[in-house]
Amino acid sequence: MNHLSQHPLRGQPADQSHGRVVGRFAVAFVTVTLTVGVCLGSCACAALQDKELSRQEFGPGPVPPRYQGNLEALSSALAEKLDTTAWNMVRRLRARLGHDQARGLQDLSGARAFVEGCARVLEGRSRVSACSFRLEFRRNSEARELELLLLIQNRWPRDLVFVSGAVQLTVDRSFIEATGEMVSVTRRVALPTQPEWRAKSGEGTEVSLGPWPISMAGESLAGRIAVSLKLIAPKVRDGEDRFAVGGIGVESAPYVELAGFLPTQALQPKDLVPAVLDSDIGIHGLIERVVRLDPAAYGAAEAEILVLIERATDLEITARIAPVLRWITRGVCPGSDPREWRLWAVEQKNRTSHPGAPSVLDLPGS
Repeated sequence: MNHLSQHPLRGQPADQSHGRVVGRFAVAFVTVTLTVGVCLGSCACAALQDKELSRQEFGPGPVPPRYQGNLEALSSALAEKLDTTAWNMVRRLRARLGHDQARGLQDLSGARAFVEGCARVLEGRSRVSACSFRLEFRRNSEARELELLLLIQNRWPRDLVFVSGAVQLTVDRSFIEATGEMVSVTRRVALPTQPEWRAKSGEGTEVSLGPWPISMAGESLAGRIAVSLKLIAPKVRDGEDRFAVGGIGVESAPYVELAGFLPTQALQPKDLVPAVLDSDIGIHGLIERVVRLDPAAYGAAEAEILVLIERATDLEITARIAPVLRWITRGVCPGSDPREWRLWAVEQKNRTSHPGAPSVLDLPGS
C-alpha cells in the first residue's frame, strides 16, 4: 500500500464549519470521522424515551379533565423537541398544581406524576445534549487493522455515567471494481459493553469497540467501510440521579481503502465533471478518480454530476454517469434504466431546491 502523504486531510481536521466532520488520511486509506448528534434528535427516539419514562416514572393515577389539554400540549412539545416551550409548560403546571393543592383538591397525583415524568425527560435530554459523540477509525499500520473508537466529549458541569444494556453495530462495506461494478454488504454485530462509561466533565472519553481487519475484495479498486452504533436501553447517571434515555445513535463517516497502485492525491469535485465528459477517459479512469474523492465532498460532487444527466444520452448515463453516482451516493440510486435515472435526477434537484428539516446526522459516507 502506498501513502497518502499528499492528501490535504492527512492528520488535519476537515471542514468543521458544520460542526460535524473531522478527518485524516492514512496509508492508502481515507479516514474521515464525524461528530454527530444523538438519536434523541429524532422524533422516533423521543417517542421511545417518552414511552419508557411514562411507564417507569409517570406512575398510575387519574388525570383531571381540566388538565388533559395542557398535558397533551406538553406531550406534543416534547415530541416536537420544543424543549424550551416544554420547560415553560412544566413550570406553569407545577405552579398550577401547587395552587390547586393549596385549595384542597385531591385528584392531582396523575397530573403531577405526568408533569414530573416529562421534566425528567427534559433533564435527561439536557445532559445527553451536553455531550458530543463521535465514531473514529484509527489505523494500526503494523497490525494491518483498524480500531473503532467511540469518543465522548462531556460539556456538562459534572461527570456523567452512561450505562447501556447492549451495543449494536451495523457495518456497511462496499467494494468497486474498475468496470464500475459495485458490491455492498451490510451486517449487524452485537457487542458486549462495559457496564459503565464514565465521561468526565470537560474531558474526552475513549471507548474501544475492538479491532477491524483491513481487507480488499478481489480485483476492487477501492473498499469502503462505515459503521453505525446504537446503545440499546441506555441510561445516563448524574450523581445520584438516573435518567432513562430512549436511544443513543452514532454514525461514522466512511473509511476508504485504495488499491496500492492508485494515486494518493485527493480529487476535487471540480475535476470529476471534466473527466466524465471526456470520452477519451474510459470507465477504469473514471472509477480511479471517483474513489479518490474526499467523502466530505460527496454532496458537492453529486450536485455537479446530476446536472449532466439532463443533456446526456442514454448510453452516457448507463456507461459513465451511473457508475460514478453509485459510489458517491452509496448506492442510493436507480438501477440501469436511463429513464429512471432522469426521473431520479429531477427528484434530487427538487429535494435540494426545497429542503426539509435538517438531518441530525450529516453523513457523507456509506
